[in-house]
Amino acid sequence: MARNRLGLRHGIAGVGAFVASLAIAPPPGYAAENSAPHRGPISTGQYQPAPRAAWCADHNLAALTMSQRLEGRNLVRLRHAQAELAPGFEAGNAKTGLHLMAAYQEELEKARPDPATAASYLALASAVPITMVRVRQVNAFLCVSITRAKAEAIRADAEKQREQLNR
Repeated sequence: MARNRLGLRHGIAGVGAFVASLAIAPPPGYAAENSAPHRGPISTGQYQPAPRAAWCADHNLAALTMSQRLEGRNLVRLRHAQAELAPGFEAGNAKTGLHLMAAYQEELEKARPDPATAASYLALASAVPITMVRVRQVNAFLCVSITRAKAEAIRADAEKQREQLNR
């Protein structure tokens, strides 16, 4: 196996290992009811997102540029979030939904996120009704955490906008 200038091995096996490291599966501990990482069963109303769980261990809050959000492990997170909002939708080479999810993630990582802006991103990306469970799932997939009150405000506004868009 050849080594590069930094002494790291590379070649077909090295590339395969790197590619395999990008394909992360949802971590153990996902709820059967909704596939989101949690610390308590959703049915009890004790849902507490665990944004620093294994799924988010390598995510640096607010440290990513928009182009960095669309690559590597964060791209996997974005695809999971997009699949939650538009199940069965195969985007092919279209990246609009991924960009909307990246912008939503970026908005919620701000010190003072704007609920109306976040709601707009969700409404534009969603093909299904936006529920609190869905908002929690998307937030967990994207490794962002907000208060219940802010999540409800985002949900209500996003669903209202989504319904207007579907008229």
